[in-house]
Amino acid sequence: MLRAVGEPRRIERAIKRLQGALKGIPSRGVRLTWRGGELRTTIHWARDDAYWWAFEPRPARDALLLGHAPDAPTKRESITCEINLPRAGADRKVAGIIAADDRGALYLCHSGRMGGTRPGQRKSGFREFLADGVWRRLAWPDREETEALVIAPLDSPRLTRLLGQFVNTVRRFKAGEPPTARTGLCVEPSIVDSAMAACDRRLVDVALHEELARRGLFGDARDLFSLRGERPQPLFALVADGGPEELAMAVGSLSLASARGGSDVRPILVAPAALADPDSDALQALPFAFVRFRWRGARAVFDGLDDALE
Repeated sequence: MLRAVGEPRRIERAIKRLQGALKGIPSRGVRLTWRGGELRTTIHWARDDAYWWAFEPRPARDALLLGHAPDAPTKRESITCEINLPRAGADRKVAGIIAADDRGALYLCHSGRMGGTRPGQRKSGFREFLADGVWRRLAWPDREETEALVIAPLDSPRLTRLLGQFVNTVRRFKAGEPPTARTGLCVEPSIVDSAMAACDRRLVDVALHEELARRGLFGDARDLFSLRGERPQPLFALVADGGPEELAMAVGSLSLASARGGSDVRPILVAPAALADPDSDALQALPFAFVRFRWRGARAVFDGLDDALE
């Protein structure tokens, strides 16, 4: 279970780490507007992930301001959302949370209550909209427990990409767009993996979906595995971080799912290219096709995908 961080020094270090990890092209003197206010500040455009960000100090808290930006920002921009982070204490009245896991790794989290919604939208509706997000139980210093959305691990090299996913999801929610349908590419793991692995899992799943769509393997949005021809439907199990427990559960889940599907499915195991050699040799001996993925920047790329689909 994650725990909300309330110590001022630890929060300060976490916010500095977050500021240092975020990248972007600076644009100075930008006028930011939102319902009921405006300010001028410097924003940073994360071009590849289609958003800009800025930190703005407020009384007793810091605000991470975020805006959807597929194109270069102008001198006037609208804020998509802001994540308020208290400088001291754990405050359930604000949405932003710095949390830590049992190993001491830090995460940027959100309560799920979304301000700035349209008339008729519930602030709590974001939880339903992003049902497939990385939601985890969170313990507070007063022993109260709630649920929080894990946006990104602060030490992840893919933090900027993960934050960009969050901004785009908020934009779509506030615009009244329908939720993105789950890809359904991978059999569900039988256990809840770590928050860090779960964040990477979502990135790998999206990249895999895009690669398969590029190969023309889908029918329509509701029938993801309508392959052209009479080939079996691919059924994937994804190992996000290569841990032994996660690996064992993925192999077991894929074995069970493929046994149920019989000759109508083609089981494919997707695992990190960085797996140790003994594990890699063992995986090659399994009665599944095996695809390796590696990170190119913040995007997962796949080795052996075409061979696995044959």
